[in-house]
Parts: sequence; structure tokens; C-alpha cells
Amino acid sequence: MLIEGVWHENLVRFPVEKRARASYEMMCDMAPDSRMIPHLVEALEVEDFNPDLRDAADRDMAQNLAAMAVPESGAARRQFFTALREEVLAPAIAACTEAKRLADDAYRASRIAIDVQQRQELNSFALGRRANHFLNASARAAMEAHRLCEIARGKCRALTLVEMHEPWVPFNAQEAGDWLVEAANRASGQNHTLGTCRR
Repeated sequence: MLIEGVWHENLVRFPVEKRARASYEMMCDMAPDSRMIPHLVEALEVEDFNPDLRDAADRDMAQNLAAMAVPESGAARRQFFTALREEVLAPAIAACTEAKRLADDAYRASRIAIDVQQRQELNSFALGRRANHFLNASARAAMEAHRLCEIARGKCRALTLVEMHEPWVPFNAQEAGDWLVEAANRASGQNHTLGTCRR
């Protein structure tokens, strides 16, 4: 099984997404590493890559929710948001599952091609082309999984704000960064105070 770019022969991935209910955490665990996406965009020469897809999905979902009859409270409200969130996450999780399968296939095909080439066997050229085919399919699957995960992330942000009775506002990276720094500082201050008290 391929884990963060390293192949582990003695591991087999348990398809938790086939047993557990779809969740945001599950999607994040399965999503392609966002650091490799710019490299794939360049390698595949993707011209229509949209880095703002998450924000657009966030805004569209907020507009859709504003037009819906959202239950005000109780079990009906919880059920409404649970069902809608699972519906939003399902395509992203399915795409991540497919991307992981193709990544494993690509690694196996590449390993075979390299071994055959080192032994200078006659079919090394054909197996090299086969490996390239799998690698290309894997890269495109990762791009699609990333695209659907970005859409799901945006939609889930809008869902969470409405569910918490918070007004929707566009995501602001600077404000989010400032909030995280403030939260870390508060946590650090509390830990320091607790440490002082223990003395």
C-alpha cells in the first residue's frame, strides 16, 4: 500500500469509507496532499485549474441554503444537516477512494517496469508505456479528487455556519490566520499559568 509516497508491502488498506458514515474528517484523511497539486497542474498542463474553487462552493452553498426551508431546531434540524453534509461529502470520498486505488496500481506498474528494465528484458518498453499510462491516470484521479474535496470543503463551511446560526461571511485567510495565532497564544498563556500554579 502506498502511504505518503512510500510503498509498504506488508500493509493492506482497510476501506473504512465503505463501513463508516461519510464525515468531513474521513474526507480530509483521504484527500490528496495539497502540496503536490501545483506540481500535477504543471505536469498535466492543466489550463483551467481554479484555485478559488473552495470559496466559490462556499458562497454558492450559502446562497442555496438561504433559499431553503431549514428546520429551526430539534431532531429535524440535525437530520437535515447530517443528510446534506453526507450528500456533499459522498462524491469527494468516492473520488479519493478511486485516486488511492489508482496510485497503488501506478506504483505497482512502475515497480515492475523498473525491475524489468534493470534486467534488460525484451518487454521493458511495453511495460514502461503501461506504467506511464497508470501514472497519468493516477495523476488525473488525484486532481479530480482534489477538485471535489475543495468543493466539499467550501460547502461544508457554509453548512456549518448556518447550522450554528452564524451569519455567512466570505472566508478571509488573513482573519483566519490571526484567529489561529490568537488561539495559540491564549492556549500558550493558559499552559504557562497552569504550569506556574503547579509549582
